[in-house]
Amino acid sequence: MSFLGQGLFLQGVKDGLEFLIRNERGIEGCFGSVERLVFEGHGIEKSYAEIMTVRGNLEEMRLFFSTGEASGDAYAAALAKRFRGDVVRAEGVVGARGRAMGIDVVADNRDWGSIGIFESLRVAPRVLRGYRTALAALAQGEPGVCIPIDYGYMNIKLARRAKEMGWKVLYFVPPGSWRKTKQGSDLPEITHEIVTPFEWSAEILNKMGGSAHWFGHPLRQMVAESGDEGGVREGIAVLPGSRMHEIESNVPAIAAALQNWTGRVRVSRAPNIDSGALRDVWRKAGVVEIELETELYPLLKSSEVAIVCSGTATLESALCDCPSVVVYRGNKIMELEYRIRKPKFDYISLPNILLGQGLLPELIQWDAEPGKIWNEVEDLLGGGAERQRIGFRELEEILGPADALDRSADLIRDLAGR
Repeated sequence: MSFLGQGLFLQGVKDGLEFLIRNERGIEGCFGSVERLVFEGHGIEKSYAEIMTVRGNLEEMRLFFSTGEASGDAYAAALAKRFRGDVVRAEGVVGARGRAMGIDVVADNRDWGSIGIFESLRVAPRVLRGYRTALAALAQGEPGVCIPIDYGYMNIKLARRAKEMGWKVLYFVPPGSWRKTKQGSDLPEITHEIVTPFEWSAEILNKMGGSAHWFGHPLRQMVAESGDEGGVREGIAVLPGSRMHEIESNVPAIAAALQNWTGRVRVSRAPNIDSGALRDVWRKAGVVEIELETELYPLLKSSEVAIVCSGTATLESALCDCPSVVVYRGNKIMELEYRIRKPKFDYISLPNILLGQGLLPELIQWDAEPGKIWNEVEDLLGGGAERQRIGFRELEEILGPADALDRSADLIRDLAGR
């Protein structure tokens, strides 16, 4: 039993059956017959009765994390780590990192990450099943603190329902918090507390009537806690994405860009990505053997340069003081969607958005071709890296203190009455 499972006990079969009988109509209304109700995901199968008969001691602090993709899962794991000395029942919608930190997996979000309309539609049935499973778990037992993390696609609705059920809701890293002109209009209504990674976000949300806190960006503490690699930086780190459709689109161009590089290349594997599937993509791109790394921060802290798929990883690279080239290619359907919608934006990477300048070179879609990728990498290897490092210092000022996780955990304890 994990440290976060201390105090859990299995309620008797009689109590479970009585619960099912009392709630049979509501259960069947949402999911069909009780006998057929099985939640499936990467080796996880739980019947409704199994979930519902697990109850915590009233002395426990009950936490429910809800995440939708790899970055949120990392935040959930980092927060859960803060409760190692507490008697806690932690559960929720998480992935590999949350599970490794001892959070009981109610629904596995491993394949939920998506960008664009088509990819969102493709994963929607899985997300809907996970949402319903989460609601079922929230409806059972004494409410505690519900901690939705980003992923507004599902978590806005989940937070609203959780609050209606009597849960205290703390939204951690709300969606769109990087925007400097507006924040989610529903957030003050559906939460008790909000912890946002940006100072302007907290100011806007408080003016809207919310109870928002800015403790700094949690990535600052996560990176600081990973230690200092020291020594001489070596070679190129490749972060091809945390979604398979990104990896399949990005790897061919990156592999071609590095075909004449004779130095070391290490490839980051996100926890939700199967290593065999990742190797297959590189093999199809003509690279027989790759050096895989599962620990991101040590990789970035020991590399000269990184090629990074846009996303949270661009900010992590900056905090690890690793100069980067941002590359993002979508599949043919995403390219068609891009041409039709013609979205207007100045930058796609978080460091550039936050600084309001093109500190990191961004090669998007048809611009992300091998020759251009290599030219940008070569510039950084040849001395252009120092320009980025000067900008990284300014970025750290924007991101604030490096204890956001500790202060957020204290706020969660306050909400739980501890």
